[in-house]
Amino acid sequence: MVQNAQKKKRSWIWTLLFILMNIGILLWTGISELNRKNSGAADLEDVEIRWIFFVLSFLCFLVTLFAESGKYFSLIRQLTDRKDMATSVKVTIYGRYYDNITPSGAGGQPFQILYLKRRGFSDGASLAIPVYAFLLQQVSFVVTAALFFIFLGHLFTVSALKVTAYVGLACYSLMPILIILSAAFPKAMGKIVMAVLRGLAAIRLIKDPEGKGAKVLRQLQEYSQAINYINRHRSLTLEMFLLSVLYHLGRASLPFFILQAFGGNVDWAVVMVSTFFIYAAITIIPTPGGAGAAEASFYLVFAELPDSGLVFWAMLVWRFFSDYIFILGGIVLTATEYAQEKIKARRMARRKRK
Repeated sequence: MVQNAQKKKRSWIWTLLFILMNIGILLWTGISELNRKNSGAADLEDVEIRWIFFVLSFLCFLVTLFAESGKYFSLIRQLTDRKDMATSVKVTIYGRYYDNITPSGAGGQPFQILYLKRRGFSDGASLAIPVYAFLLQQVSFVVTAALFFIFLGHLFTVSALKVTAYVGLACYSLMPILIILSAAFPKAMGKIVMAVLRGLAAIRLIKDPEGKGAKVLRQLQEYSQAINYINRHRSLTLEMFLLSVLYHLGRASLPFFILQAFGGNVDWAVVMVSTFFIYAAITIIPTPGGAGAAEASFYLVFAELPDSGLVFWAMLVWRFFSDYIFILGGIVLTATEYAQEKIKARRMARRKRK
């Protein structure tokens, strides 16, 4: 009881600190925007809001939703012979919803697996569908971001964030590499993981290496099982990869349209490569959905561009289309499905009485 109380207390403290941090960052960006206005930058009253770009921003969001839902639709169709777009969209929204409310974005996959099981999918399919979609999303991001860094990296001039992005992309690539290697060489990877964890314990960086090792190996085994399950349908991989690339390109295009909507006159290539640098940099931030770091990085990068328009307001709209809309969608879906279950239970209770 005492331990549970302490955990709840720590949880509330971290939640409060997280909220205060976000408020602080929003205040900083707001004050910075006022300073830009006073120094001659655009003011809301002076800027002509271009509504057509808001429409294009929304269409860009729909492209990302279509690409991500399309992955789940293809997996469900291939693995279960079911054509279920409604479930595909719900799995997408729930995945992004839980990613955005849990530290390090760790909650999406477990809930997706549980949700698919509740929908009557087999254990193998319920595990394989979210895991393989996650793996392809990571691989495609690493490949796409690396190509932008190589060919357009010279357009990005924020040196500190550039270094952070390189580190973030390297860390982000570790998970898919470990998953692929563990599927190909399970015993060898198990020994390597345990050796690394014992080494970290020896220099007192972590505690309980055996317990942590068992957890990591169990997760890698689940990923390996999912890959082996999908390997029966290898033609699906290219389709999944292309849809994942489309998803990332859509997300990276959003800031361009939003900045244009708020009076900006920015170059598409500069915005695209800058957005990939931002996303790569915040991958190592453990806050839910990279909150705080995402807003600060967006403002820091795009406020430096000439003719970037109202960056503060663009940042808020960008976060809405890229993340907050999924939180809203997750809340609506959860409430709707809860209400439907209650209504269904009441109807069944009435039938039993009759």
